[in-house]
Amino acid sequence: MSRPAEPEGGLEAHVEFTFRTGTHSFHRDRNFNFQLNRQIKLGGAPMEDIKKAAVSIQTLDDWKREFLALAKQAEAGARLAHAACCYRAAEFFMPPGDPDKHPAFKKAAELFRMTAQPDFASGMVEEHRVPYENTWLPAWRLPALGGSRKKGVVVLHGGFDSTIEELYAPASGMRNQGFDIVMFEGPGQGSVLHDQGLPMTPEWEKPVAAVLNHFNLSGVTLVGVSLGGYLAPRAAAMEPRVHRVVAWDVLYDFFEVLSRAGGPVIEKTVKTFVRLGARAALNRMVRLRARFDPCTAWGAGHGMRVLGADSPFDFFERARQYTMRGISELVCQDMLVLAGAEDHFIPMDLFHRQARELTGARSYTGRVFTWADMAEDHCQCGNLKLALDVISAWTEERGRTRGA
Repeated sequence: MSRPAEPEGGLEAHVEFTFRTGTHSFHRDRNFNFQLNRQIKLGGAPMEDIKKAAVSIQTLDDWKREFLALAKQAEAGARLAHAACCYRAAEFFMPPGDPDKHPAFKKAAELFRMTAQPDFASGMVEEHRVPYENTWLPAWRLPALGGSRKKGVVVLHGGFDSTIEELYAPASGMRNQGFDIVMFEGPGQGSVLHDQGLPMTPEWEKPVAAVLNHFNLSGVTLVGVSLGGYLAPRAAAMEPRVHRVVAWDVLYDFFEVLSRAGGPVIEKTVKTFVRLGARAALNRMVRLRARFDPCTAWGAGHGMRVLGADSPFDFFERARQYTMRGISELVCQDMLVLAGAEDHFIPMDLFHRQARELTGARSYTGRVFTWADMAEDHCQCGNLKLALDVISAWTEERGRTRGA
């Protein structure tokens, strides 16, 4: 991602974001490679920094060391947007018990805020605290730009591991096209998890209802990113004030995604152990695999923290609640489902299963992005602008057709 006005990534009001396209081959491990690409596309990290870091990364400790070094170099050079990106990247793969994790998270948010200060100071971003149960959720409202005719309200949220800061660029892209944007962090996400320790809930209609109540909204388009491809449709099924819903990308069943990640043998073993309640055996298997696979180590620890689980077995058990099975037919809104043909997280058959079960939807639109689109991977990381254009055009067309 880049900004024409400031090559260092500063966030002046009224300046349109531009996004780099293409998926780069930085690392042989697909998970590491995806996250390295993510730093360029959502965080605006310099290509040279990412290439340099990738060469030295084999383990999670390597990842932390390299990105902390890049973050400190960028901060010392007053390249604050890049420093924020690298602190966030360093924090991403730190295990929950790492004493450097929370400081890195806070540093990333602090530096982002410094670069974005013109937008906050000018009122281009309004900060809100949304009452939720016994605490609150952070929400930002971005008033529409792009002319006098407003195109409606889009409510945007992330998924399993996103923050409100890294979704600011996509949100700004839609705001610049004439949409009022309300973006928020819910339970298990960003500062709600880091600062308040509130785990995620599969009943996502609860935080969505809190946001709609706070802003007095109805007739909105709800957009969920990554695991938000389950969270948003689930919320829409229970919340009539949502008129359109976007799964960016499809995430029909979280347990299916997790269990298939290690291949057919691991999938069968995990499903068998969960079905039999073989807690000790599953915990041993995950911990053994984590010794040889850094992303398994991170995924288990991060997943337990996000879902509030005490063990890998409990994590898988709770993940089973995050499914559209039995929920899809309750979605009565217009629905847009996106997918990447080469998504290394989400199997394509889940896209087709989701489509088949949306029997009550007012309308259904599905879009599979390919190599030709440069958007074949998870959440179209290689071509975010194309995904945003598809979402914006669909939202405008559906709103115009339905008159709301």
